[in-house]
Amino acid sequence: MPSSLNAATGAAHAQAPPSPPRTGSDPVPASASLSFPATSDTVLPIATATAPPGSRPSLREFLTKNLFILGLAVAIGLAAAWPDLGKTGGYIHAEYSVSFVAVIVVFIISGMSLKTDILLKSLKNWKMHLVIQSISLGAIPAIGLGIGRLLQLNPSFNTLLAKGLIIATSTPTTISSNVIMTRQAGGDEAGAIANCVLGNVIGVFVSPSLIFAYVGSLASGTTLSIATTLQNLAITVIVPLIVGQIVQFAFPWVLSAVSKRVNLSLINSAMLLLLVWSVFCNTFSEHIGDQIDAGSIAAVVFLCLGCFCFFSLLSFGVSRIPWLHFSRRETVAIVMCAATKSVAMGVPMINTIYAGSPLIGIISTPLLCYHAEQLVMGTIFVGLIKRWVENEPK
Repeated sequence: MPSSLNAATGAAHAQAPPSPPRTGSDPVPASASLSFPATSDTVLPIATATAPPGSRPSLREFLTKNLFILGLAVAIGLAAAWPDLGKTGGYIHAEYSVSFVAVIVVFIISGMSLKTDILLKSLKNWKMHLVIQSISLGAIPAIGLGIGRLLQLNPSFNTLLAKGLIIATSTPTTISSNVIMTRQAGGDEAGAIANCVLGNVIGVFVSPSLIFAYVGSLASGTTLSIATTLQNLAITVIVPLIVGQIVQFAFPWVLSAVSKRVNLSLINSAMLLLLVWSVFCNTFSEHIGDQIDAGSIAAVVFLCLGCFCFFSLLSFGVSRIPWLHFSRRETVAIVMCAATKSVAMGVPMINTIYAGSPLIGIISTPLLCYHAEQLVMGTIFVGLIKRWVENEPK
């Protein structure tokens, strides 16, 4: 749902009509080449679109393409070096000064960026919306649950990482990298945008429910208060989203003025990185990371890669069922939207549901891995799928 640190946003605008790049607040006609707000889910696809054929990327291009991922590494490194600064009850009381404030800011900006009016314009394509959301928030979480439960049967695999994989698959689709990749592959961009909005609006309610049902508490002997968690979700997620939507539709001049003076995508990315830093400060301060061996981390990396490829193939296969009658352009949108997962939605949500737990850093690891790998694999898929779309019989 929320946006990202991406110094390469200018590249995206070379392909689309000029629009304020920082909030995504302009009306978006279905026929236009749409410009979407830069988010933490859009680091690689935008930048790779502008590299001249055959050219070798410079150090600067590499940094701008991978800025958010590098920021994650720096945030985790700083947490490991000085965990007492950002831990719960630490020097700055990050549970309030960082976690609470950052989550609210992230979802206010998301509310200002989500183009919910597009949903009303795209209701006629309900069949595609139903397929994408059924895969994204139905089939994939169920498969993730099965994989996670099997991993928990293996005594050598860390249980928290297995739960983290289940949580990662339970988050909604990304809010803009899938739109960028759909556009680049020649897919149904308007349909992709509508499903980004729909998935994240539904995800505010569905994802916490899935996490409660599939994961529950993180450690044995502890309980997760549903009432307290729902209250926290209302305060830090739902209310800020509503406030952002009110600003977008009732006070567009305020949004326009703010977007001209403030880089909202930069602020949003900074808040996400602060959240990651804070939760890993808790992890390192309690020495919980010492329980994780290199083999488990390597397994998570390969599992997330395999899951993304499998989910993409699953989405492709469902979209090509003859009686559904999806065009190749619609298939691209289905594949790009159904298989991707949102770190920008997932990290704040995990932080809210398991507020104050030193285990958040560990259970967030699979989602962070999945996020990085879907960006890399997405850029590979774009080139393959684009040729397939261009060869569609007329």
